[in-house]
Amino acid sequence: MARKYPKYLRDDEVRKLLNAPPRQKTRDRLMLRILYRCGMRVSELSNLRIEDIDFTGGMITIRGGKGGKDRVVPVDADTLDFIDYYKAGAEEGHLILSERGGPLSTRQIERLVKDYAVKAGINKDVHPHMLRHSFAVHCLKAGMNLRSVQKMLGHSSLTTTQIYLDITGEDIKQDYEEHPLPA
Repeated sequence: MARKYPKYLRDDEVRKLLNAPPRQKTRDRLMLRILYRCGMRVSELSNLRIEDIDFTGGMITIRGGKGGKDRVVPVDADTLDFIDYYKAGAEEGHLILSERGGPLSTRQIERLVKDYAVKAGINKDVHPHMLRHSFAVHCLKAGMNLRSVQKMLGHSSLTTTQIYLDITGEDIKQDYEEHPLPA
């Protein structure tokens, strides 16, 4: 029986998706960026609070992840600058807010991700978890240590994270077939 691998976006598709929201939709641009750059689950993003972001240390504490576990993930300086710009003086509370002021729900985030994927011209059924899968695959393709990826994703078992190695193996095979050596 063939193993079912998680679906993910190629680098160019991620770039299209991250650039899909108009410039004035800062919240939506930030939401997509954090989902991808931090490998967060949609519920983790919905629950993310400003006080969970360590601007000095460049880390985000993700509270109450799957299994109720907390974890800490690094965040790049550009994303931290974007967060700082977006929060515009707010010192505490949820980071990603709805138009009514409360936290953006997981359903709202899912709908926005799907809408922006369509707008970006991505012909896949894109959902927030696909950005998490893309994060893992891209980290491993870039040479990141499997154990580090495991910790950032919050997997309790290394076996769970290893599935992304199999995906990158499929990519190697596809690349090899698309770029044959001269005969």
